[in-house]
Amino acid sequence: MLDDFLFRYRFLIGGILIAVILVGSGVLIWDKVKQNKTAAENSQIVEIQKQNDLLRAQLSQNSEPQVAGVVTENESDKININIADASELDKLPGIGPAKAADIISYRDSNDGFQSIEDLTNVKGIGDKTFENLKDLITVGE
Repeated sequence: MLDDFLFRYRFLIGGILIAVILVGSGVLIWDKVKQNKTAAENSQIVEIQKQNDLLRAQLSQNSEPQVAGVVTENESDKININIADASELDKLPGIGPAKAADIISYRDSNDGFQSIEDLTNVKGIGDKTFENLKDLITVGE
């Protein structure tokens, strides 16, 4: 009886076996491709991390950290309000284009600033703004 069953359905059983083998092979190939893709992505991530670490090391060696509101003691790092143009003045905190123009106007009409405290004579610059600026500006020598 079993022999009769196998003989009668041999092509169907053979087709099913071939289909199972093909699907299994496809799954193995797909898995291998996925592993290769994952390995390539991981190696790219490692390379980017190495480049990032190298850049951080170079930046820490080549420059001092710049923190907003912190100025080094070097006088050349300060903005000279007697010679600065509007774009340089505009870089100061709390100084926009209008206040920069007012500073230049005051400077021109009063033969410059004698001290940094004279900046408080400019319209719109009060004690609070001056406190934020005093470590960032100079009137030169």
